Amino acid sequence: MNLKTKLTCIVMLLLCISMYAQESYLLKGKVVDKADNQPIPGANVQVVKTSKGTTTDFDGNYQISVTKGYVLQFSYVGYASQTVIIDAQKTINITLVEDANALDEVVVIGYGTQKKSNLTGAMSTLNVEKKGLDKIAVSRLDDALVGQVAGLNVAATEGEAGSDPTIRIRGVGSLNGDSAPLIVIDGLVVDSDFLGNLDMNEVQTFDILKDAASTSIYGSRGANGVIQITTKQGKDGKTSFSYNSFFGFKEARQSDDYYFTVAETVAAERAATGTLSNRTAYKQLLTQTTGIDRDWQDEIFEGGTITTHSFNARGGNKNTKFSASLGYNHDEGVLLTDDYKRYNARLKLDTKLSDKIKLGVNFAPSYTRRRRFDGSTHDILRQTPWLPLYHDANSIQFVDTATYPNVQIGDYAIQRHFDNYDLFGDGSVLQDISNTSNTNPAAKVLERDRNDYKFKLAGLFYGEYKIIDGLRFRATLGGDYQNTFRNRWQGVLSNRNGASAASYFESNENRIHTLSEGYFTYDKAFGGHAFNVVLGASAEKWEWQGDSALGSGYTSDLVQTLSAATVLNEITSYKYEEGFSSFFARVNYSYEDKYLASLSFRRDGSSIFGVDNKYGNFPSASVGWVVSQEDFLRESELLSSLKLRASFGVTGNKDIDTGSNLTDLYPSISLLGTDNYNSQAAFVALNIANPELQWERLIEFNPGIDFGFFNNKITGSVDYYTRTSDQLLLFNPVASSTGFSAALENLGEVRNSGIELEVTSRNVATEDFRWGTTLIASHNKNELLDFADSNGQIQNVDSKRAAEWINLVGNPISSYYGWVVDRDIPLEFINDPYHPAGGQAQDVYVRDLNGDGLIDDDDKTILGNPYPDLVWSITNNFRYKDFDLSFMFQGSHGAEIRNMGDQYLFNHFNSGQDFNTATTPNQGFIKEKIFTDAIIQDASYIALRNLTIGYNLPEDIANRFGASSFRLYATGQNLLYFTASDYTGFNPESINDTSATTYGYQLAGSPIFSTISLGLNLQF
Repeated sequence: MNLKTKLTCIVMLLLCISMYAQESYLLKGKVVDKADNQPIPGANVQVVKTSKGTTTDFDGNYQISVTKGYVLQFSYVGYASQTVIIDAQKTINITLVEDANALDEVVVIGYGTQKKSNLTGAMSTLNVEKKGLDKIAVSRLDDALVGQVAGLNVAATEGEAGSDPTIRIRGVGSLNGDSAPLIVIDGLVVDSDFLGNLDMNEVQTFDILKDAASTSIYGSRGANGVIQITTKQGKDGKTSFSYNSFFGFKEARQSDDYYFTVAETVAAERAATGTLSNRTAYKQLLTQTTGIDRDWQDEIFEGGTITTHSFNARGGNKNTKFSASLGYNHDEGVLLTDDYKRYNARLKLDTKLSDKIKLGVNFAPSYTRRRRFDGSTHDILRQTPWLPLYHDANSIQFVDTATYPNVQIGDYAIQRHFDNYDLFGDGSVLQDISNTSNTNPAAKVLERDRNDYKFKLAGLFYGEYKIIDGLRFRATLGGDYQNTFRNRWQGVLSNRNGASAASYFESNENRIHTLSEGYFTYDKAFGGHAFNVVLGASAEKWEWQGDSALGSGYTSDLVQTLSAATVLNEITSYKYEEGFSSFFARVNYSYEDKYLASLSFRRDGSSIFGVDNKYGNFPSASVGWVVSQEDFLRESELLSSLKLRASFGVTGNKDIDTGSNLTDLYPSISLLGTDNYNSQAAFVALNIANPELQWERLIEFNPGIDFGFFNNKITGSVDYYTRTSDQLLLFNPVASSTGFSAALENLGEVRNSGIELEVTSRNVATEDFRWGTTLIASHNKNELLDFADSNGQIQNVDSKRAAEWINLVGNPISSYYGWVVDRDIPLEFINDPYHPAGGQAQDVYVRDLNGDGLIDDDDKTILGNPYPDLVWSITNNFRYKDFDLSFMFQGSHGAEIRNMGDQYLFNHFNSGQDFNTATTPNQGFIKEKIFTDAIIQDASYIALRNLTIGYNLPEDIANRFGASSFRLYATGQNLLYFTASDYTGFNPESINDTSATTYGYQLAGSPIFSTISLGLNLQF
């Protein structure tokens, strides 16, 4: 039975079940305000533990179909909720009482909480259950954040199962520093890699802090934004249990441009020339005999399944509350050998010992095993479509037995096996067919075994003491531990050089992070004034210790250990540490919840910098005015809420990323490494010490507007920001007499500016049907303002394929640089345009931009940049009775990538694709495509990111299964994915990890994938 048939049967079954609902009747009533007896339009009337509900009309009236025993909840923002048990009443009128504690949603802001209406910074909050993030079938929870927040860009830069996406908030602001946001889980700062070990079912909310005023309380680590994650708390009352699971199928998106067959080559050559060359005729004979004429995408992109199980328990009493969870995830990925497994657990316990003392513990171990796809798509997929995976009785007859006498059925097939074939059976033509001496492409993957094993433990213990009314002190001890073990076996058959290339690599690293933190919180309210003051200090330490070794000299695959190696190479061991200390303070003020202000200050010290520059100061200020609270707007029927706000702040960055851990952690001191000189052990300088090196600084200004129309049926926000990063940590050229070409200094300056829009609307809200829409859009402009002596610096990623990037003031960093294509070289001048299959010429004619009749560096120009002009998403949520439907379209426009994969997949460097030097005209105007805009491609895309259809079983049916609620759903990710017409690769979001100054480099990319899953949510 196929998946479509199964889904149809499930839907029909659920429709039948729903017909067993008990007899219902229509209940009517009115909801009014106790203070003035005026009707409350837009109040929510909800059947508890179901998705059934409605809202009151303009006159406060409602009507809803109910059944005896239902529990109705009446609620409205700013009022205390009421519940009523249905017992045959025909009319229920409700009077709601204003509740100061319910006037606003409370959000986490770092070292405390605040009413959302009193926020003066740029911040977005995602409630996991309300947003349905726990229904998205992904291995990592950060993958579910795509398209959820304006200014938060989550790109699937790798296609392997369990691989982390690239996350950026408001662009790239550092050249040699880290541009990833800070991750904080329940108040504990962790490495971004911990996102791969969290289960979405553990998470209550995500709070995305975007501007400097919001992030400056985190000081130097808040420069690139902050993602705060709050896990689920325990609750007072009977212990509740939940079980969530889904199972799905994953499929890779293939590239039509890279999909080649011999049949297409035969048709193209015959159409152009009227005949076939001997080489093409041989390919046709081979494919007709073996039945193999497919692209290697069909073999390497094998697809897989994804399975998740999550079990949660929450409960407690008024003094002690707990939350516990267990999770398992298995993702087979879409690439050959790709496999990822995760086991995770969490225990969260909070207890109140007395009216003054609270204690709590949060403990989360996890373990992951990841078998890697040990290859590169661009190299493996460039092999010819006629090549079998293994030899069989059909292919063995074409083998050149004189050269390869030992080849047998079942062996890997390689291209050279098929050379020297007697095409006409008379010895007149011994035809070659191969275009590489490489081994079989599948053998490069299947005969290798590369694994990552990670054990992580994150936890904290806190104690809180109430000193007097309004004044509390909280102390926290916490940290995290991570052990990473990696091994990599490259087998005898994985390389064309056989056993001589076999090797085994092994590494082991332990990382320990400890935190000690204490802070006072003081809350005071009087006469309309309200203050919240935070004052505290913290100290942190990181320690790394590891070792690694590479073994070679293996003769077989039987024993894959270092002890079996005859030669041990690259034996290394290391130990690093880093210290960090901070002092921080913040004052939040509001007057009548109308006039708002916030001031914060943090002073950070890091062991990375020299004695005179260890400390950096990071202040911020923000103000807000809730205009809708003024008398002249209070009675407005059009504008229900309006807040104007503005912020200014300074944050910093200490995280250097030069590619050397030693240089990153100790740039202020002279470092020495070991080397050999004339066969003698020697020391060599590793860097130029710079004791004057200091923090990167980020200065940001952010005005914004929060609004609501028509009784908050339409709500949203608009933010404009300008963020300038200066004192950048960059390599500046130095005199060659130093022995180095460049040294780290604080010199550069980059500006990111943009606008962000978030709009949510409640389009329809009746008893049976609800429809809501969320629109998100952001625009960011990146500009290099100062690059000191490095201005105009030209760089490349691969000296063998030295395509260029330029970093020039007035332009985005990592701008592509090169010649502009004029036209293709006609096929009559190409040596063999039909070999190999799918091959394309590696050269083109380029433009003489300055008109001097010559092609030289003066004709080069900026060809584009890797940053999108617009990123957007639109989400629609529908609910009809017990059915729900949601979908999100998400897109990115304006970015470009340099797809070096074209050179490999189109076999540019094959001699058959060279131009004929004897006949080709105007050769002085010819350049390789990789140095031109021929491989600068539009990275724009539009994707159906999520589609979910769900059904909630009626409560009485759920009870038969022992559950209080039972939901079944089907969901899909990336079911539609449209790219620009000139993009040839597998994934326009995929970017190779190079550097901030050579960003946008792609080798065809790891494939984007689609997923179709079935899942269930049970609550007991």
